[in-house]
Parts: sequence; structure tokens; C-alpha cells
Amino acid sequence: MKFAAGLIALAAAAVLTPAHAADINLTTEEYKPFNYMEGDKIVGFGAEQVFEIMNRAGLTYDVEMAQWSRAIGLAEKEADYCVFTASHTEARDPLFVWVEPLNVDRTLLIKKAGSDVNATTIDEAMAYSVGTQSQDYTEALLKDKGFPKIDAAKDMETTLKKLAAGRIDMVAVSEAFFNSLKKDGVAVEEAVVLSETVLSMACNPGTNADNVKKMQDALQSMIDDGTQAKILAKYQ
Repeated sequence: MKFAAGLIALAAAAVLTPAHAADINLTTEEYKPFNYMEGDKIVGFGAEQVFEIMNRAGLTYDVEMAQWSRAIGLAEKEADYCVFTASHTEARDPLFVWVEPLNVDRTLLIKKAGSDVNATTIDEAMAYSVGTQSQDYTEALLKDKGFPKIDAAKDMETTLKKLAAGRIDMVAVSEAFFNSLKKDGVAVEEAVVLSETVLSMACNPGTNADNVKKMQDALQSMIDDGTQAKILAKYQ
């Protein structure tokens, strides 16, 4: 799903000049509570922080919401593109320059509530099929840990449908996403803690270095004055 620069500029309360290229091109995905649509606005604890970063840094921007594979793929390939909210993993580290932290999050294996899946450790979880979405950080994490039965769908909605239908046993998700599912009444339970990770903006290495510094300085100012904590508290 693509959004015209003018519409998103209105949604994000930013002023863009159509005649000139934006300083930064932002990409993201629908992944509640990190980034998601609420009416005609992109909201979430990741999105709200990123838009505030851009405003404080004095940078113009365009933003596109897409499937994760496209969102992160553009940031991998195109200068002046940044994707959020991205997990800063060891594998991704050399591929991007980073603006962080937007938050520190745990990654969980979750199961359908009431299922007979009986795993409380990573070793026990290896016996089960685990769903994720293609090119999400959880797919790489599962591979790194040696999970033999990984089911990577095109998006998280498809993965959750598979879990509900009993086609997979567990799903790898962030703890924030799990908490969001619980709030929405989705019948899932925590099974195993996989890891902890730093959540970030991941920018193409060809992104203007001065702009990256402006974004990092803006984020630090938000941490120092308590703005980040207030944003995170809104989405707990």
C-alpha cells in the first residue's frame, strides 16, 4: 500500500515541498503497536518517534507503508532511505547506519491459547514448526538458532491465520506485538523467550551523514527530555 507524499505529510503533521526531493525517504510496515494506520494517519510508538525525530532534525521526508520485504529492501538498496521500526541484529549491522534506540524489546515464541504445544525452552521449541514473515528479523533469528521447521509467510496476518488454523505450532514475534495481540483479544499465549533486541531506524549507508547525525541528535534530545518515555507509555 503506497501513500502519496502530500497525504502522508498531512498525516504526519509535516510540511513537504512537492517541487523538491525529500531529505529522507522513510519506509515502514503495518505492525501494531510499532507502526499502523489509524484512520488516515500512521501511528504507533515507532512511527510517532520517527516523525518527531524528523521534525526536530528539520528534515523533510516522504513515507511509504508496504510489506516488510519491500520496506527493508528499499533501505538496503537506495541512498537516503531509512526503514523503521527495525531490529538491530548482528546480521543486519553492517548493512545499515543506525538511529537508535527507539526501544528495547524481547522476541517471543507464542502459541495458540489452549494448544497442546509443550515448550518452555528454545531446545524444546526446536521440535515444533514456527511461523514468521519473510525477511523479518525473526526469520533470521530462527535460522541462526537452528530451528529446523520455519514457515515464512508474506506477512504477519497470514502467519497468525496459520497459527489459528493449527497449520503451524508457534509464531516468533516481538513482545510489544504480542501485547498488542492480547489487548485486541487474540487467543495467544507466551511460550518461550528467544532474545532481546534494540529497535531502531535503519538507514542506507549512502544516506547523507549530516542528516543521520541530525536524526540521532534529535532522538537523543527526545530521550533526554522525556519525550520518548511519554510516547512509549502511550502504547503500553
